[in-house]
Amino acid sequence: MPVTQLDERSPGALALAKSGDLSGAIRVGEAEIVGGSRDPGLALLVGVLCCRTGDLDRGITHLRHAVALAPNELAAKVELSRALLSIGAYADARAVAQPHADTSTPGGREMQRIVAHALLHEEQPAAAQALYDQLTAADSNDFESWHGLGSTLLAAGDPGSAIAPLTRSIRLRPTVATYWIALARAQISTAAFNEAVASARRAVALAPGDPSANLSLGQALIGLQQWEEALVVLAHARESTGINAGLLTEIAGAELQCKAFERAEASYRAALALVPDFSPAFLGLGKLLERINRLADLTTLLDEADAQGIGSDTTALLRAQALRGSGDLEAALAAARSAPHDVDTARRAQFIGEIADRLGDVDAAFDAFSEANAALARDAGEVGKSERYHEKIRGLSAILTTQWHANWSSARPSVGRSAPLFIFGFPRSGTTLIDTMLIGHPDTVVLEEEGVIHRTAERLGSADELRDLSVGELDSYRKAYFSEVDRLAPNALGRLVVDKDPLGLISAPLLHRMFPDARYVFAQRHPCDVVLSCFIISARLNLELGHFFDLASTARLYDRVMSYWEKCCTVLPLDVHTVRYESLIEDTQGQLRQLADFAGLDWDPRLMEHQSNAAAREFIGSPSYAQVAEPIYKRAQGRWLRYRRQMEPVLPILTPWIEKMGYALD
Repeated sequence: MPVTQLDERSPGALALAKSGDLSGAIRVGEAEIVGGSRDPGLALLVGVLCCRTGDLDRGITHLRHAVALAPNELAAKVELSRALLSIGAYADARAVAQPHADTSTPGGREMQRIVAHALLHEEQPAAAQALYDQLTAADSNDFESWHGLGSTLLAAGDPGSAIAPLTRSIRLRPTVATYWIALARAQISTAAFNEAVASARRAVALAPGDPSANLSLGQALIGLQQWEEALVVLAHARESTGINAGLLTEIAGAELQCKAFERAEASYRAALALVPDFSPAFLGLGKLLERINRLADLTTLLDEADAQGIGSDTTALLRAQALRGSGDLEAALAAARSAPHDVDTARRAQFIGEIADRLGDVDAAFDAFSEANAALARDAGEVGKSERYHEKIRGLSAILTTQWHANWSSARPSVGRSAPLFIFGFPRSGTTLIDTMLIGHPDTVVLEEEGVIHRTAERLGSADELRDLSVGELDSYRKAYFSEVDRLAPNALGRLVVDKDPLGLISAPLLHRMFPDARYVFAQRHPCDVVLSCFIISARLNLELGHFFDLASTARLYDRVMSYWEKCCTVLPLDVHTVRYESLIEDTQGQLRQLADFAGLDWDPRLMEHQSNAAAREFIGSPSYAQVAEPIYKRAQGRWLRYRRQMEPVLPILTPWIEKMGYALD
């Protein structure tokens, strides 16, 4: 007798199930089983109903009984495999399904999908992909397998290749919310944020109460820097039914990206309230506390982790950070080295490199930084960003000529709010130290790498359009700029806006057109120290242009950016004050007095209190956050000389700038 048929002598459970009384059907069916029924169809029905009502363990017991009663029938094995997948028993599910995986029959294809799904969750993506390839070749309309293939590619770190199969699954089944969520995640991973927002909105429309749908929409909006809407959507995600510790932890990470630190902390702690020993939430909360300089709270959190039995290998890096904060570098290094190599490889290696550098072990430090960069390069996804950034600068430089500037229309923006003070410079040139000092002045409002310049430039389109802008257009750009400023800093009106965005300098022509009277502070530092520092701290540099994975590419980018800035200063009448990092370190007050005079600020002693200024900031957005909270130090000055052997290959690129800026090669 096929297991899919019920014995006609036992119709009660089936009739109740058809009427919608699932609990009654389970009760009657179990009574018949206890009474001696050996009907495999009844055991199958009761098992499926138990699973449908959420009692998976009970359902699995009945499904195993159905399989035992009819070992040659496939239906019960299919349902048993699905139930085992649902509880995360992937190896058991695969063991049941594997002997029947065969693309030639519908039941066999279902079993192969189950095997592929299990392999994916057992972190065997290559084996899973091979099975999904067979399934989609056998049936081009198999929407589940197209989705499985896309999800496998996404999990394997190839989101670009995942988009096509995920899109195919949606064309075949456009009303499945989880399919749209997977596509949105792939698009987010490839920085296709507009497309990701559209996909995530479809998912939310199909399943408004699904926290994963709202989370994906929030993450896509973050990619577009639409922080306020992102936070609203993330709040919906957190309030959804079905929320769990994993989703709360992901939501917290997204809230952290929005700089909503209190909300992120609350989400992490909510995750821990659900699962007190949930390691990802502990790690996320620990990183947050370290990032906002709450080291005492980090130490308390580590004690809580110990109490919850979370392994020392899991918390080793957080403990190392706490030890560094207390000044015990040797212990911090030992703790970091005790962390497993395969967990957060880049962060572990980065930390080891920083401490080894502080302790003077140059070779160990450089090896660790190289390991960190290699790990980052493997996870970087799209590799063409850096080259496109080079192309962008080349294009701007080609437009930027004396004749082009001379042909600008005579239109000037209407008189309005005072122009900002812009702080530019290649990353790691001292821009964060400068803005942290300026934040102490009561007449300033400092924006730190908030992306306002970038978003304003995106409104323009082609830089060539600058030539013919009208008064009305210029006024609209200024209005849009200050609208964002006021959103980010409601207390900005009547104060000097200091917009620090190191590579915002590529928008200098637009800024000069919008703010003809703007002043520019340019941070300058020994080119070798700059390039080395970018390589050393690339794990914290999250620039749209790409990452500084090796010294050669960093040096080439430095040369490109500096050449462009030099041309801007030649073609455009920019009012620029250069602050030499080394001079700022040696003669802080003298340099700050000159800077205050240039910015039109009265001297205020609080400019010298950069440590307390840094401590008062809830968050420092640049990679320098750990350094600017320390007293002024000179250990980074001339650091490149200790790495001269490693720097030798890039010296031909940097030497012209070293000489032009008046630095030395020894």
